[in-house]
Formats: sequence, structure tokens, C-alpha cells
Amino acid sequence: MSIAIIFNNRKIEDWQEKLSAQFTDTKVEVYPEISNPEDVEFIIAWKPHKGYINEFPNAKVIQSAGAGIDHLLHTKLPEHVKVTRIVDEELKQDMFEHVLACIMISMKNMYKYSESQENKEWKPVNYQSIKDITITVLGLGKIGQFVAEKFVNLGFKVQGWSNSEKQIEGVKSFSGELELAEAANGIDFIVNILPLTNETKGILNKNLFDKFSENTVLINVGRGAHLVDEDLTDALQSNQIKEAYLDVFNEEPLPVDHPFWENDKVFMTPHVASITNTSSVLLQIEDNYYKMKQKADLTNEVSLEKGY
Repeated sequence: MSIAIIFNNRKIEDWQEKLSAQFTDTKVEVYPEISNPEDVEFIIAWKPHKGYINEFPNAKVIQSAGAGIDHLLHTKLPEHVKVTRIVDEELKQDMFEHVLACIMISMKNMYKYSESQENKEWKPVNYQSIKDITITVLGLGKIGQFVAEKFVNLGFKVQGWSNSEKQIEGVKSFSGELELAEAANGIDFIVNILPLTNETKGILNKNLFDKFSENTVLINVGRGAHLVDEDLTDALQSNQIKEAYLDVFNEEPLPVDHPFWENDKVFMTPHVASITNTSSVLLQIEDNYYKMKQKADLTNEVSLEKGY
């Protein structure tokens, strides 16, 4: 029995070192240097290559190295293989801090002042205050709910939209396709933290943007495939959307010829809103490994039918 680490576009040395130290009685190997693929029963993966599962005929569990699992599903998985994801307090806090930074930068015009400084211009601009701001959070899972509750505590007016109605103190809840337009209407900020499923792919599109006010700011920290890039470009050009803060993209790294690079209303970060800290999630991974050996229920197992 052994553990395989399959990572793409993520540093692997720290993971291998700490996991090897944790699993002293189990071989931990990094793909493609797997001595015997038939021994692998537990896979820790981040954006693995297509067909990856077919190389490990005895695999029982795929542990996502992050909160999402969509990056695992480009390959059909056998029915007996279970998939789990990371749910971590540090990840939730990091996500909240990133989104809050985007909102405060926009509210207080920090990018405009940076431009003014470069041009040596003294140009005061009217700012916004927290008490006057309405935020809609798309996706009220564990991370989305955490972020929404944090905003409530800071004094923002907070709404949330999800597949099914949620009861969260201080958050006005919308649910289902029919209420999506209402959740997006007349708000200041819309923050996407949805999981990527067949139903949510492309949800950030022209139809939704048409419900925004001219001052609405889009923040996407969900998945790149949630966004229709061309629709966002058009909405920014027509002033239907004030600004967009994007941390995730349909293709990563973003191609150098993509129009977002040259758009002065788009502010980009390279998928860094919330990064898994190896030390903080190690016990969760270890727990799932030994639960697999004991044939017990796994922690944070995902429904492949729902996609989250």
C-alpha cells in the first residue's frame, strides 16, 4: 500500500517532505516516479493530468489538495473511488481577507489614487462607507457562509444566493434559478464563491450582468469557468460593471494575449486568494487515510453527482 502525490502547477517539495514524515509506515511517492502503481490506494491530487486514475487500478480515495474538486473530474472516475476535499479554517479566513481587500480597495479608490500618484495629480474622489454597501455572495457553502457572516459582523448589508435556501443570521437568502436575478439586482458588490458544476458553469454571463447597476463590482474567487470572459469585457466597456477583481481564470496561467491584461477595469491576482497550507491540513489528510484503511466514513467526502 502506498500514497501517490499528483500535482500540476503547485510546489510539491513541502508536501512530500511533511507527508513522508507523517506516514512513516507508508511509502509516499510523487508522480511520475511511482515504483509500483498497483500499490497506490490513496491519491493526493491537484489538477492531475487527464486519465490519471487509469494508471492506478487499486486506488480507493482521491484527496483533493484544495477546497475544490472540479479539477479532478475531467476524467471519469470508477464508482468505487471516493473523493474528498479540504475544509480548513485557515482557507476560509484567507478567502475572506482576500475578498475584503478587494472590496476596500474599490470602496476607497486606492487604484485611482495610485494612478494619480504616478501622474503627480492631486485628485480627491468620493469614497464609500461600509454601512451603505450591499454585498451578494454567490455560494453559501462552508466558505461562502463564513465570508458572508464576516461581512455581517463588519456592518455590511449582506445577501446570499445558493442552490437551496440557507438560514444565516443577518444574511438575506435567495435560492434557485428564479431568484438569481433578484439577488443580483441593485447591489454594490457580487462575490462568486460557488462550486463549479454543470449548472454553475458560465453563470457569470450577460444575462446576469444585465441585472447589475452601473456601480456593481464583480469579484470572482470561485472558478474561472464560472465566467464568460467575452461577456465581462462587453459589460465593462458599456459601464454595466464598474470593475472586476479576478483571481481565477478559464485558462491558467492566463495567456499573454488575453484582453484582461490590457483592461484598466480588471484587477487580477494569480489564483492566490486562498492557498492550502500543508501544515494546517496534514491531520485532515492523515485522518482520511486511516479511515480508508478502516473502511470508515471519510471526512469531507464529496458527492460526485452534485459536484460538491
